[in-house]
Amino acid sequence: MTEAFGKAAGESGSGGSIPLLQTLHSVAPQAEFALWGPEDTALSRIHASDESVDPAEIERMIVAQALLLEKLAARG
Repeated sequence: MTEAFGKAAGESGSGGSIPLLQTLHSVAPQAEFALWGPEDTALSRIHASDESVDPAEIERMIVAQALLLEKLAARG
């Protein structure tokens, strides 16, 4: 994400997906899960009444996801 966004990634434990992890863990307690969504939460105000997404941010999200898949494939 650093390559795509030009700054270090951060972590946040919030959002509607967190309960999903508890459900998945109850079904597969030995599994490890990672949910990630590259976005500029300060600017996009995800799920706020004034939510917006800059098209340049969408491009950075796509680049970040493509780079992740490329790096995972190279390890593989």
